[in-house]
Formats: sequence, structure tokens, C-alpha cells
Amino acid sequence: MSDALSTWHLAGGRALTLTGGAETRRLSVACGRVWLTLSGTPERPATDHWLEAGQAMALAPGQTAVVEGWPVADFELLVPPASAPARRRSFLGGRLLRRG
Repeated sequence: MSDALSTWHLAGGRALTLTGGAETRRLSVACGRVWLTLSGTPERPATDHWLEAGQAMALAPGQTAVVEGWPVADFELLVPPASAPARRRSFLGGRLLRRG
């Protein structure tokens, strides 16, 4: 299932740079094909990947990626639940109901 607000569209010839995030993220291709270049480190060079609809790749914390539709593509950039901050308040907004 895809939410229109969470899906990015890349037209032909357009590239998008995704700056490194604080947590692991997952890039998932919804439609089309993307050319994905992941930043490297002094120990590991930058790498290129081709992803098609239905395929996904994890982006490590701090890792920059350049995404280009080939020729066009729709993709989602997701943060796995394990990386999301824990919810500490109840559905009542953290308020306790007291009985008199």
C-alpha cells in the first residue's frame, strides 16, 4: 500500500540527492526503475545499483544517495519502525484520568 504523500516521482533526466539521515532508511521502488549511487567511505568506495519496481535497499545512517529515474520512477523513503522514536505517551496525550 502506498500513500501519495510518501511517494516521490522522478521524471526522466532528473536526479535527487538524499542527504544522510540519523537512522537507517529504506528506499523502495514503487514503479519504474532507478539508478542509485550510494556514498562511500575511505574504506569502501561509492557504489551504483539498479533497482526495479518491488525492490528496495537500506541506506545506512549518514549515507548520502543520489537517485535518478531510468527513465522515470516512483519511490518511497522509509524509516523502519525499529529506528522510529518510542512513543511514551498514551493515546490520551499523556494525561491520567482521576476518579473522585
